[in-house]
Amino acid sequence: MKKQFSILSLAVSLLACGTSEKSKDETTQSVTAVATDSVATDVKPQNCLSVVEGDKLGKADVYQESAKNIKVSLTLAQDASTMPTSDGCYYNNSVEVLATKKSGSQLFKHTLVKDDLTLFTKNDEAVQKSILQKATYKPTFNGQKYITLTLSLAEPGTKKVTDYIVYMNYYGEIVKVK
Repeated sequence: MKKQFSILSLAVSLLACGTSEKSKDETTQSVTAVATDSVATDVKPQNCLSVVEGDKLGKADVYQESAKNIKVSLTLAQDASTMPTSDGCYYNNSVEVLATKKSGSQLFKHTLVKDDLTLFTKNDEAVQKSILQKATYKPTFNGQKYITLTLSLAEPGTKKVTDYIVYMNYYGEIVKVK
């Protein structure tokens, strides 16, 4: 009898402890949600500039090589992130790379941002201070299973432009950056 009573009391105490912790977690979550909502309303949007002309954003540039059976479409878009500078702030950009076969089936779709280059370059600081300004397809004129893109990054303060050559395989993975 004692054994049954001790098991029953242990079960009741565990149930009671679990319930109080659960209500405590719910209270903490509701307080956190209220605090987050009040902080979100206090943030003021900044008037940031763009290094790319408005008519170039969202427009697809389509490239086709005769030696390859793929078509590459590059679309430059404005990213949600910004980069502060001494004279204000600038919107970062991204480029969507869409490769399709001649039959129309999609080979891959990949969105490149400037931070992708930091994994392959020695000088991360130059990439971090720059904004993606332009992306172009560079023809290779051979049957190799990769595509070559030139990404131009501009520093907003000095207007210095640095070009990076990005090699991507047919799976949408970056293989090499020069």
